[in-house]
Amino acid sequence: MRALVIDDEKSIRLALGHFLTKRGYGVTQAATGEEGLALARGNMPDVVFLDYRLPDMEGEALLHPLTAPEVGARVIMMTAYVDLDKAVQAMKNGAAYFFPKPLDLEQVAEILTSIEETLKLKQEVEFSRKSGGDPSDEEEVIGDSPQIIRIQRLVALMAANKSAPVLILGESGTGKERVAKSIHRQSQVPGPLVEINCASLSEQLLESELFGHEKGAFTDAKESKPGLLEVADSGTVFFDELAEMPLAIQAKLLKVLDTRNFRRVGGIVDKRTEARFMAATNRNLAAMVKEGSFREDLLYRINVLPITVPPLRERGTDVVILADYFVRTMGKKMGKCKAGISVEAMRCLAEYQWPGNVRELKNVIERGLILTTGSEITPDCLPLELRRSPAFPAAVAGAEQLRPLCQVEDEYISRVLQATGHNHSRAAAALGISRSTLLAKLKKMKV
Repeated sequence: MRALVIDDEKSIRLALGHFLTKRGYGVTQAATGEEGLALARGNMPDVVFLDYRLPDMEGEALLHPLTAPEVGARVIMMTAYVDLDKAVQAMKNGAAYFFPKPLDLEQVAEILTSIEETLKLKQEVEFSRKSGGDPSDEEEVIGDSPQIIRIQRLVALMAANKSAPVLILGESGTGKERVAKSIHRQSQVPGPLVEINCASLSEQLLESELFGHEKGAFTDAKESKPGLLEVADSGTVFFDELAEMPLAIQAKLLKVLDTRNFRRVGGIVDKRTEARFMAATNRNLAAMVKEGSFREDLLYRINVLPITVPPLRERGTDVVILADYFVRTMGKKMGKCKAGISVEAMRCLAEYQWPGNVRELKNVIERGLILTTGSEITPDCLPLELRRSPAFPAAVAGAEQLRPLCQVEDEYISRVLQATGHNHSRAAAALGISRSTLLAKLKKMKV
């Protein structure tokens, strides 16, 4: 890993240089913006620590060249003069993080860990591309927010286990199926992944699809048919919309989980499956247990290490990463390989709250690719509701309006949260406080 520190204060450069060198980075330093840009273009750093105010220019002027594909660095901006509007603008212009001086090196270490893991994942994907793999078929969980990095770790853990059941939770459209496919692919088990939507079939059809049936088991059973448990063999069975599974089928599934044995509908011979079980739902299963619509023992059996996929509105800059991914993958399929997204359109995407989550974003990008007649998706290609969704509340008119400090602080924290996509770690970094202090303030604000 390579790092570049651009700051006119020698003490800052030395302190950061020492910290980064101990972490294993190759470090270069610059005292001016011009010198820093030259070093960046020559050394291609992975991370740049950039002072907001430099002797020869504003640090913000370097954001575009430093984050452009020619350099492609993650930029961490630093300033001794905290200004929320400038922080928001800097992050919109490409800064990954915005830290007040003096730097909290513990927080910086957490951010670097996140960046390092993301870069490692991207290197693996790039290797797959060069080896002939198609990243659109990899079914990776895409993003570099702390929540998604945690999910990527859990995916790797569950893939290594290969047998424990997996329960995936989250709102509709967040990508639960993608998590399941990623676990299955990384597990490298010999059998296939078979999916069954519990909400789309009646109880009789669901039982037949899952366990199979013998000839004559019911009116339309003219031939014997293996169920998905047999088809999966040593692979994976994925139950989508698990909460919609009838109670009678839940009881039979619980028996299979405990014994690995089952019978076809109308059968008399036990069969055995070595398939792994994964399930997903957007409903609160614990509440359903209290209502009596979901079996408590089944919940305990499948809830070994639940994976909760966060809504897109809480994933910060993942919106930008996902939008770019969908433009590339869908653009290739639609014959628009060189298509991109304009800065104005990307701002609209970043500011929207995404009630439909990743599925909605994918549909919006597909619509934009269909409508664009040029090389970029512009705001005119986006749905009206995206163009009307301001990211931040309007500034209070009149600096002379005086209010209690607690009100100003609460508003400031709320705006930082909005600016960082409600990412507590990034918000704490922007505010110059620890994450625990921020959570305490949010509890007091009843947020």
